[in-house]
Amino acid sequence: MNLSPLKRLELIRLINALPDPEFDEMAFALNPRGGIVPPSEAAQGRRGKALLEWVEGPTGCGMAAFLELFNAIASGKFEPASLISHPKPHAPASAVTLKQTASPQSQPVAPSSKANPSLTLALGFGVSLELVYIPGGRFWMGSPKTEEGRDIYQLFNKSLTNVEGPQHEVTVPAFYMGKYLVTQRQWRAVSLLDNVGRQHLPPNPACFRGNNLPVEQVNWHGAVEFCKHLSSHTRQHCRLPSEAEWEYACRAGTNGPFYFGETISTEQANYRGTDDEFRGQTLSGAYGKGKLGIYREKTTVVGSFSANDFGLHDMHGNVWEWCQDVWHDSYEDAPVDAGAWITAGNQGRRTIRGGSWGNNPKFCRSASRYNRSVKYRFFNIGFRVCCTAPQEQATTPRLSP
Repeated sequence: MNLSPLKRLELIRLINALPDPEFDEMAFALNPRGGIVPPSEAAQGRRGKALLEWVEGPTGCGMAAFLELFNAIASGKFEPASLISHPKPHAPASAVTLKQTASPQSQPVAPSSKANPSLTLALGFGVSLELVYIPGGRFWMGSPKTEEGRDIYQLFNKSLTNVEGPQHEVTVPAFYMGKYLVTQRQWRAVSLLDNVGRQHLPPNPACFRGNNLPVEQVNWHGAVEFCKHLSSHTRQHCRLPSEAEWEYACRAGTNGPFYFGETISTEQANYRGTDDEFRGQTLSGAYGKGKLGIYREKTTVVGSFSANDFGLHDMHGNVWEWCQDVWHDSYEDAPVDAGAWITAGNQGRRTIRGGSWGNNPKFCRSASRYNRSVKYRFFNIGFRVCCTAPQEQATTPRLSP
């Protein structure tokens, strides 16, 4: 099989980015006798190009067989028993294709139970993305005027006096939401899909590298484009959450500052649990009656902390999450149907939710909200995916403000 020049370049970059143990494991599996990549080229960062030249050469295993092995290693599903102990003839192009087409694996997986149905999307290359079902219901969006941290925004702009208000009741239809933040492995798999007409996605944008760490340094346009690639590949309607959907999913039936309760600890989420000085003020690493904690100074593997009652992880901290909505300084005239609010407001800025590893707990509350330019990339902003679900009558009990 032949790769397009763009896909070949992406693959070379991915090979170069592999940690040394994984690269060595792959090279040994391809040819235990060694000699695939000259040490000088490996040391100078040219091992990806050298490896592909061997793969496609007269003694190589062929691109199809190589992609099968590379995908197994990159997805963490490589088994030593699958070692390729000698060069093989070039495999037919149909064995492994870089262009992914829809298959039964791309469709919803049968729910594990009526209480906890889920949706699993096959991204190709042995990688999948799991979404949990969020039942429809109604809730009070925003925070009461008495909630600690509600005035935190005035540190940046004195005019931001009611960012989390007025509280208003919102009706939310059922939908699916990513169980975890989108990981670097998932981003990389989608970036390699051959979606004709779609914008190119850089395969490794993150600052903190790790397959199961959340992808970050992705701007709003990149997050939206990821969802479009995913929709094209899976035939599902994949998108970012609306701000109302995000808060409803985060609260999961609660109405306090956090889905854990009235306070939070660094044993429950990844945020800055130590005091910080900002513009002459001390931002506490503790919240309410809680205690100070630790400051990890980086992202953590998705799912490292317990989920809320909807089964969602990392809704407080780790990385901020992009939403569809245009930024508005308050909820005056906000929609009450949970749809994305994309009229008026500051059209060049979109909403982010959840706080991050670098923020104190006031920024990580369920009601906390902020904004960034649609072009902004930083190592504390990522996202998670939502999908449209068959609609049902709202059954979640109403919560009082």
